[in-house]
Amino acid sequence: MHLKLESVQPIRAFKVRGALNRLIRMSPSRRAAGVITASAGNHGMGVAYAAAQFDVAATVYVPLAANQLKVEAIRRLGARVVATGASYHEAFVAASEEQEQTGATFVHAYNDPDVVAGQGTVALEMLAQLQGFDTVVVPIGGGGLIGGIAMYLKARHPSVRVIGVEPTGADAMRRSLEAGHIVTLDRVNTVADGLAASSPGTLSFDLAQRYVDRVITVDDGEMLHAIRVLFEWEHLLAEPAGSAALAALLYHAAEVGAGRRVVVVVSGANVSEEVLVQALKSRRSG
Repeated sequence: MHLKLESVQPIRAFKVRGALNRLIRMSPSRRAAGVITASAGNHGMGVAYAAAQFDVAATVYVPLAANQLKVEAIRRLGARVVATGASYHEAFVAASEEQEQTGATFVHAYNDPDVVAGQGTVALEMLAQLQGFDTVVVPIGGGGLIGGIAMYLKARHPSVRVIGVEPTGADAMRRSLEAGHIVTLDRVNTVADGLAASSPGTLSFDLAQRYVDRVITVDDGEMLHAIRVLFEWEHLLAEPAGSAALAALLYHAAEVGAGRRVVVVVSGANVSEEVLVQALKSRRSG
């Protein structure tokens, strides 16, 4: 097993890739109008970081219950934060309304081709850094990360299996793939705020249909224990979203594919103190 550590990015999560690519590809006049987004946390940090590099005004809408560690990081990076709504979707609606009024560019977390292409650079680095792997395990929230990774890997090495991982309480992509159309969950319930999307985007769903081999679900206890394993074995921090792929390998190895040469994507490390304490007290179940 190999770990692809996105937890060492400037914002401690992969989201900086897509946000930077989106702003790089914007014209100077569009950037000057500012950017706006909605986020559970990590994407907002990515947009705030990218905006700071270009000296661009950024506004990030977050749900009222958003991870405060991430919210404070967004503010430190210079973005304006607006907390509203009980869910990501409600924050997204409010951000979209402001975007229409101000003319700022909306940077979607996972339904934007430039953002997805930026996340796909994870796969480019995998192929440059490691030869001979045949399975990649990737966490799924809205689906932008796995969409970008799968599209690039399948174009270069079609035989590489791409396995997605969702929380049992936020398995919109799995349900959507089974149904053959986008399914929106009535509610999400997971400790992994970074994976708490109620539905995939149209773009990420299309990419998953074409390039993702399988989606596995893991429960909160499995993700918490995977955080502990990463800390004890490798002295690495991960948030629940970042530990989901390892949880799949630890608890669902047969579904991932035992005996294969596997790359596990550790997507982020912005873990709150409360969740970290839960994780360090966790015990392996099952």
